[in-house]
This record gives sequence, C-alpha cells and structure tokens, in this order.
Amino acid sequence: MGYITSLFVRFAYFLDASSSYHRAKEFCRTLLEHQHSRLKFYFDIFMVILVVISVFFLLYEVKNPDGHPHLDTFVQFSLIIFVIEYLLRFWIHSDSHKIFLDRYEYAINNNLPFSLMRALLAIVKKKVEYVISPLAIIDLLAILPSYRPLRFLRIFLLFRIFKLFRYARSMKTFTAIITEKKFELFTLAIFASFVIFTGSSAIYIFETNQNPKINTLFDAVYWAIVTMGTVGYGDIVPVTTEGMVVSMILIILGVSTLAFLTSIIVSSFQNKLIELKESRLFAEVDKLEDYIVICGYGRVGEVVAKMLHEDGYKLVIIDNDAEKIKLAQQRGLIGIVADASKSRILGEIGVGKRASQIICATNSDELNVFITLTARSLSKQIIIIARVIKNTHKKKYFLAGANYAFSADETIGLMGAQYISQPISYAALDEMLTENTGVIFDIVTIHEHSCFVNQTVEALGLKEKRLILFGVLCKDNLLPFQFNPTPDFELQSHDMLIIMGRKHHINVLRKLNDKGSAR
Repeated sequence: MGYITSLFVRFAYFLDASSSYHRAKEFCRTLLEHQHSRLKFYFDIFMVILVVISVFFLLYEVKNPDGHPHLDTFVQFSLIIFVIEYLLRFWIHSDSHKIFLDRYEYAINNNLPFSLMRALLAIVKKKVEYVISPLAIIDLLAILPSYRPLRFLRIFLLFRIFKLFRYARSMKTFTAIITEKKFELFTLAIFASFVIFTGSSAIYIFETNQNPKINTLFDAVYWAIVTMGTVGYGDIVPVTTEGMVVSMILIILGVSTLAFLTSIIVSSFQNKLIELKESRLFAEVDKLEDYIVICGYGRVGEVVAKMLHEDGYKLVIIDNDAEKIKLAQQRGLIGIVADASKSRILGEIGVGKRASQIICATNSDELNVFITLTARSLSKQIIIIARVIKNTHKKKYFLAGANYAFSADETIGLMGAQYISQPISYAALDEMLTENTGVIFDIVTIHEHSCFVNQTVEALGLKEKRLILFGVLCKDNLLPFQFNPTPDFELQSHDMLIIMGRKHHINVLRKLNDKGSAR
C-alpha cells in the first residue's frame, strides 16, 4: 500500500473514530433533514423569511440598480447563508469515509488488491448524485442572482422562489402529488399536445391568407393553447367557417382536458391530506417528553386514558379503529390510527426514546404480548403494563418483558367477591376509586435527591398533611411491599409511597418531595 493510500486510510479511520465529527454531522442532519425536528422547523421558517425578503430586495434592485448599503449587506448575508446551506447539504448527503472504509475493508478481508482510484470514484459518484438532484440544482441556481459581477444571472431569481419548495410542507405535498401522478399527467400531456398540434395545424391551414392575425405556425399554436385553456383573450379569432368549427371542437376538448386534470389533482389531494394529517400528529408527538403510550382504545384503554388525562399525564393513543381514534381526538387526546405491533410505528412515536411507559390494552393476548415484545426490544428502561385476557397467558407477558400484567376479569371477580363478603368496605372502596369522594390512591416515588431518603415514615408528617400511608413498595428489599409500615420504617431512594388522600394534599407532598423539603 502506497504512502498516499495509507494517508487516506488513516484519515478515514480518524473520521470514523471521531465523536466530534459524528456529532457535528448528526446536528446538521437534524437541522436540515429531520422532518420532525423542532430545530428544522425553526430553520425552515428562518429560510423562508430569508428567501422572501431577498427576492423582494432583488426585485427592488431591478428598478434601482444603484442599490442601497443596507440592502447590499442583506443580499450578501443571504448569499453567504445559501452557500453554507448548499455546502452542508452536500456534506451530509453521504458519508465518504464510510464508503472508503467499506471498500478498503472488503479488499483486506478478501485478500484483494485495494484500488484508491476506484474508492475515490465511488465517493465522487455519490456526491454527484446530490449535485444533479433537482433540489440541489435549484439551490445552486438560487445562489447566482446574488453574484453581482454577473447581473444578467438575475433571471435565476425564479429558482430562489422555487427554493421555497424545500421548506414549505404544503409545497412539498404538491410536489409529491405531481410525482405520484406522473403517469396520469404524462398521458394527459400527450393527449393535450396532440389536440393542440391538430388544432393549430387546422387553423393554420384554414386561416392563413384569410386571417391577418394568423401569419405563422406560432400564431396558430398560441391561438390553440389560448382557446383550449378557455382564456378567450380575443386578440386572435377565426374568420372562416372552418376555423370557427375547429374553435368549437377545441373549446370542448379543452374543457374536458381541464376537468380530467382537476379530477386527478383533487383525488390525489384527498389521499395526501390524510397522510399530511398523520404527519402532523407525529410532529405533535415529537414535541412530547416523558409521556405514556396506550395501545388500544377499547373499554379498558378508554377508562385508563380518561383517568390519566384527568390527572394531567401526557398520552398518545394508538388503535387500528379509526372511529375509536376519532373519539379519542374529540376528547383532546393525541390519537393515531396505526398497528401498534409494528416496531416502526412504536419507534416513530418515540418508544425507546421519549416515552416513559406503554400500556398494552387491546382485547387480544397475542397482540398485547407482541406489543410487549416489540416495546421491550426498543427500550430496556420503558415501563410496560399489559392487560391480560386469559390468566393462563399471564406468565407469557412477564417472559416477553412486561413489568406489570393485570387481568380485568380477575380484578372484576375479586371486586365481586369483596362486594358479597364485605359490602360496606366495597362501597367505600368503590367511592374512592370512582373519586366521588375526592379521595384517591396515588403513588409518590422518592427520587434519589429527595430529603425523604433515609427519613422515617413518622418524619414525613403525613397525619398533619391529612394523608394516609397505605404501604411502601420497596425496590431493594426482601419484602417489596410493606403494608402500613411502622413509624420508624426508614425510606430509601426509589421507594414508592402508596398514599390515600385528596388530590391537592397529595400534590403538596409531591412538591415537597421534588423540592427536597419535608416540612
């Protein structure tokens, strides 16, 4: 291996090992390409404003060629921003060092000769893909109007306006529609071209030497297009009977063509609007932190969502049924129509990143277990709570990675038995659970910096705070649940206090825990 090749290899490995290099590139990708990034959202707004103002200034210069000092400064500033943006997009389009190392390691592992030239050509080929892409060409041409020595390049001002397609989502949607319907639009364009060519040829044959306004084939083509578009300028009108007949046929075909074009665009927009709405929902989810995902908005999921929503938790509902999601959205919840068992969906809504808990509440054990497996594969930290349909399957949930698994039927059965044996106790418990009395059960987790750590239960002063300690769930204890602990019971970090009392009294204790002050 030659000296130059060795230098390239060492430099590629240096880049591959550099965390600063990867962080910088990831930041640029988030800024320029990550669709749901808040940073990109603000950047796009900034660029749209910059493009619009720079276009107005350049238009102002057309009538005022002497310019203005502030105007010149702004135009130069916008030029610098556009150049930097173009270069950054060029940089992040591909990872050149990875392309290089892939080829190098493939050659080494297979005892093949490594060609530096081929590796460099592969890198250049990848970069050229970006340079000749439509949006990159628009970016490049949008820079030219600001280049003062070549003022005739201001014709490329139009490309700066086209640059807005990169930042405005609605314009991207329109572009996507054009791309998706290119076959139908191409077919329509062929038909319209045939009609225009036939109409212009006919009018040229019938009207030449008869109509002083039609002297060339270009006049005939202009008249045919204006007539097909039903614009009716009136600057060229047929004077012969044959020309009038051609005009009538052309108008009818023009109206039909426009109707066909409109139907294609409208039907595409209807389909695209659904995708656009879903995209905005995902964008809303991206703004959330520490939220709960509820999979299934049936009887159980609806009750769970209602109670958590009333307690102020941030929720994201997923269900296959569009009607159920519509109901959730009407209640002010973020609802997404999707299959929660797909890892792609869970990944897109932040499971494994920003979601803290997931509740599997569908009416199918198979689906709940699969969602549990998928969620656990995405995150080891996320808390998974699963609804069990058949008790025989309960063990499978824990094997799949669920932290908690509960059976609604079992709970109802226990409550029924309690009602028969202890009707008064049950009535009191039911009142508390339904919050008719305003008294609720809640959990306060002692965080590691709380001054509750190493304090006794008596030191909390729960009686003065009008609260009752039902029990303590200990993380590091042989007996994880301590029912009605004694006053000298010592609390540790991550212990969970199961408190009974009114919500505002519990909130006071929670704030003290957060602030680190017990009194």
